[in-house]
Amino acid sequence: MRQEEAARYVKAVCRELELRSGYLSGAPVSTVYFGGGTPSRLTPEQIGQIINCIQNTLSLNNLEELTVECNPDDVTPQYVTALRALGVNRISMGVQTFSDEMLRFLHRRHTAAQALDAVRVCRESGITNISIDLMYGLPGQTLDMFRADLRTALSANVQHISSYCLSYEENTPLQALRDQGKLTPADDELCSQMYTLMCDTLREGGFDHYEISNFCRPGYHSRHNSSYWDGTPYLGLGAGAHSYNGCSRQWNPSDLDAYMQGVEQGSPVFDIEELSDADLYNERIMLSLRTSRGLDLSAMPDKERSNLLESARQFLSDGSLSLDDNCLRIPESGMFISDFVISSLFC
Repeated sequence: MRQEEAARYVKAVCRELELRSGYLSGAPVSTVYFGGGTPSRLTPEQIGQIINCIQNTLSLNNLEELTVECNPDDVTPQYVTALRALGVNRISMGVQTFSDEMLRFLHRRHTAAQALDAVRVCRESGITNISIDLMYGLPGQTLDMFRADLRTALSANVQHISSYCLSYEENTPLQALRDQGKLTPADDELCSQMYTLMCDTLREGGFDHYEISNFCRPGYHSRHNSSYWDGTPYLGLGAGAHSYNGCSRQWNPSDLDAYMQGVEQGSPVFDIEELSDADLYNERIMLSLRTSRGLDLSAMPDKERSNLLESARQFLSDGSLSLDDNCLRIPESGMFISDFVISSLFC
């Protein structure tokens, strides 16, 4: 993003916030997350502009967590120190893997050494809450290679790890390579073994497994992401950003020019989906069962609870679900294949 374009974009984000200042109905802002792209391409001054706009428009007096996503190769002592001065207290980095071979396959700019150095720089600059992303199920990735990634992540002494299985999205270069037979996807059995290895290794390393794909040292769960799983309303600003107010979802265009033009004209462009009672019920089940806390049945109306338990009966019998203290959960051993269980409980 060119600097003049970045300056225009920051101005548009601040303008969008002004136009949508009532979206959260005065609810306090407890977390702010700069992500969904490459926020480390913005200067600290530009990030500061947005933070000041949020403070002046919504107030940050109840702020608990302020996260900025960074590419490892963008991290410098000067950059992180400047972020800290703005109140940033959490850094999230898309490391993906500590294998240079796999990083080249993913077309990432950084090397494994740069990723480790970025973690060190963040820590030495005073950031005590560092999260990294790891991927598994990469073509050519072996169980031993992923084991090495996990051991390296533990030795880096980060506080949070998000780990995802590689997916093949429609109309992407990766999908095209797969369709052309130029790469062989990891099979389901290997991916399942990698997931089990991850759960066991990180647990032994002192991490809590608090959501299907997320692990943290005690007390370091992502407060921002947890609000998504709790159904807390949120406001997303910028191109491609999503928002939720408890009864509908809306999302901005991903196209940068379309987004900025709409905001500049005083009429932000977005799509909206009104959520029915059934949608909200299904989302509550899906989001709750992704977490280690599970779904609190005591908070449900009697009829809903009765219907849900009837649908869950077969899964309780075979161990795919557990029921303890009036809370429905998916055991860790079943989380990797939980989609079928969760969708079977939808109304």
